[in-house]
Amino acid sequence: MPLPQALERIRTEIIDSGRDTRYRLGAYVFVLNGLEFYLMKIGEKRHVTGQEFARGLMEFAVKQFGPFTLQVLDYWGIHATDDFGYIVYNLISINLMSKQENDQLGDFFGVLDIAEYCRNEPPPPLDKEHIRSVRGA
Repeated sequence: MPLPQALERIRTEIIDSGRDTRYRLGAYVFVLNGLEFYLMKIGEKRHVTGQEFARGLMEFAVKQFGPFTLQVLDYWGIHATDDFGYIVYNLISINLMSKQENDQLGDFFGVLDIAEYCRNEPPPPLDKEHIRSVRGA
């Protein structure tokens, strides 16, 4: 769970300031917790690509919310993996996340269809082979 100071910064510097009102505070908390989940899942603390992170966030969402995943994400304003990118880049803009020089917002665009992903029972696992293919290793 992010620190209260981080939540207050998100609320004041992004949402209440009007910089980006598309997403509820819960969406930001979810993305920050999702990064922690994904890094624990892969067993190493390292930079992750936008595509890799978007897939990891969807796995985390299904794990957390099960059959209510679409409703929860919709409530927060998340309708596509593009939204994960906008949230991440908002967090980068207030120094709560970081990026590497070659990272781009577009890395999150169209990674997968959220509704289709949620229809799969069980959700497709993100195994080590998939992670290697995303990393290009």
